[in-house]
Amino acid sequence: MILFALLLVALLASSPADAIPCWVVKRAVSQYGEAAAGAWARAKGFSPKDIERARRCLKS
Repeated sequence: MILFALLLVALLASSPADAIPCWVVKRAVSQYGEAAAGAWARAKGFSPKDIERARRCLKS
């Protein structure tokens, strides 16, 4: 859990336009759920296009 929190902090420090690896998306969705992960992404300024790209990660 601590490692995951540190990873999220590192991702927050980067620009929302930067790509988030699929494994991070999958882990966040498995831990918090798709709705919570989507809400977090929107609150942090991710565009609908970025969120759709993240949703495609869940299908692979």
